[in-house]
Amino acid sequence: MMNIFRKFKLQYSAINCIALILVLLLSATQCSRESDTGRKTEDSTIEPEEKAGAYVSAYIVSYDYVPNTVKWDNITHLNVAFLYPNPDGTISDKALKSVIKQIVDEAHKNNVKVIVSIRDESPGQFAEAVEKRKSVLADNILQYVKENNLDGFDIDFEDWGKTGIAQHLKEFAKELYGKKGRDILQTCAVNVYDRGYTTEWHQYFDLINVMAYDWHGPWNTEGQHSPYNESIASIGFWINEMKAPPAKLLLGLPFYGYSWNEGDTPGEAYRYSQILEKYPDMDVANNDKIDRLYYNGKATIVKKCRWARDNKIGGVMIWQIGQDAASDEDSLLKAIGTEMRKEE
Repeated sequence: MMNIFRKFKLQYSAINCIALILVLLLSATQCSRESDTGRKTEDSTIEPEEKAGAYVSAYIVSYDYVPNTVKWDNITHLNVAFLYPNPDGTISDKALKSVIKQIVDEAHKNNVKVIVSIRDESPGQFAEAVEKRKSVLADNILQYVKENNLDGFDIDFEDWGKTGIAQHLKEFAKELYGKKGRDILQTCAVNVYDRGYTTEWHQYFDLINVMAYDWHGPWNTEGQHSPYNESIASIGFWINEMKAPPAKLLLGLPFYGYSWNEGDTPGEAYRYSQILEKYPDMDVANNDKIDRLYYNGKATIVKKCRWARDNKIGGVMIWQIGQDAASDEDSLLKAIGTEMRKEE
């Protein structure tokens, strides 16, 4: 304290010095109180972190929607397929127009968000719109979302044949993300290897649906098309190589399989419900393979869900719930909901 007195060259009386000390102590106390109460600066953007492992995002193809049959309490988001881009940047909702309003109304009554999924109807159409008419296409997508009271849109781009399309697609995604506003979700479906996404991709999406299936199918050799280890590794790829935040990633789960049985076309697709019908006396739900037909049963699906919860990624994605069993006993969706609702 003598340093303070010397600084002021003893010009103040002892009473004045005591008063000054009291002022300094009061000021320090006030600063401490402000810090303790977490007072933020005017430009603070600190927000609560989203709960990891909270999402079950299910795709449904529009023709599989039957009113009042969706097991809504097992999902958080419904991705309705498909909205089709035209080469000139306009869009076609011919697959959706007869059901979209009813789906949205029913989902919202059950507190489920509805996202429209966008992909090409014919090869090259989506790619051409993205390359040459991206701003027009972006505006039309956002207008469709708002007019139909949707909660967001999903980019399911799978037409990779054109040179340089990955860069055009990223520019399109960036423009959409800048235009959409925070109240609209922008999601995507992605492969388990780099299509040219690069580490920039995840910046333009709120959720990323990792299609962790189709390792085998009619295009290659016989085998399990969605094995557990490879599925988990695909999430590791997106975290480690693509630098995506784990909380944005949803692990894809298949509700279908492929058969190499005699009498089937090699790699013939079967819905999970069809597998149950084909083998009525077999324990389909608790296996991943019967004869030469490969799929994911309840045990593997639940194991993948448990991994998603334990490792605190965003959650899981399903393709697609129109292929599920009708009964709760055999339902994969029911099993997913039960596992994902468990408390820590």
